[in-house]
Amino acid sequence: MFPHCSSNPKIIRLFVLLAIFALNGKPLIGQTNDQLPFDTTDYKLREVTYKTTTQADLKLHFYRPTSEVEEHTPAILFFFGGGWTGGNHQHFATHSKYLATRGITAVTADYRIKSKHGTTPIEAIQDARDALRYLAEHGFELSIDTAKIAVSGGSAGGHLALCTALIDSFDDYKKLEYAPKALVLYNPVVNTTSEGFGAKSLGKDSLKASPSHHLKANMPPTIIFHGEADTTVPLSNLVEMKDKTDSLGVAAEYVFFDGQKHGFFNVGRQPGHHYFLETLYKTDQFLSKYDFLVGEPTFELMK
Repeated sequence: MFPHCSSNPKIIRLFVLLAIFALNGKPLIGQTNDQLPFDTTDYKLREVTYKTTTQADLKLHFYRPTSEVEEHTPAILFFFGGGWTGGNHQHFATHSKYLATRGITAVTADYRIKSKHGTTPIEAIQDARDALRYLAEHGFELSIDTAKIAVSGGSAGGHLALCTALIDSFDDYKKLEYAPKALVLYNPVVNTTSEGFGAKSLGKDSLKASPSHHLKANMPPTIIFHGEADTTVPLSNLVEMKDKTDSLGVAAEYVFFDGQKHGFFNVGRQPGHHYFLETLYKTDQFLSKYDFLVGEPTFELMK
């Protein structure tokens, strides 16, 4: 049907970009604009440059509660997905807008990616750890309670979130001393060896950068959402990781979704935002369980 696809660089690049958009939570089909059951306008937005690199200045985007009971709020830091190649901080904007209404500061981070900066996953890992370092070191001026910073992400962004807790081999100028106090992960890349996702991108560093090979008993409480039909991040990677965290006694919760593929959790993916809302609801409950939020979610799930 497309006899020249294999030899036409423009067509190849188009298909690569389409794949990136799919990984980044921008569905090509089945997208819905159904109304969300919560206010997405009740927040204050602020941007801060946390790191200057030769490729770009990297920013943190803060979604603050408009009515703050306390000046210093807990925070959650989000990293977007896209295979360390594409994507942007808007990936978790809707999550952040909701969580701001719940009294937490939600932060979406820029980091270097291959398509925009010509970089590798190693630079992305360094940026993620520096983003968390910045929040921890500047918490007072940012009105953040540094005793309660959670880290989150989807797909490759979930990998980066795990790296803030587990991977210090690539810290480029000083070690990150702060550890996240909770992890919220959406179909995360957990194994970057040939048995998982990302081995080609990481090359000789694939094992060194693989979170499931560096788990530890004192890692933070974690919740992971994963589709059982995910062909990008194999379900077997998560099952193996669950066995390891169970044996270590880690407070880790795994929520598997029957028949769901990679990116199922993204807003707009299904009619009524079904799995987006279900995973957001469970995220809210998890954060409340560990005292990042107070009370119950402010929306109800449809039966």
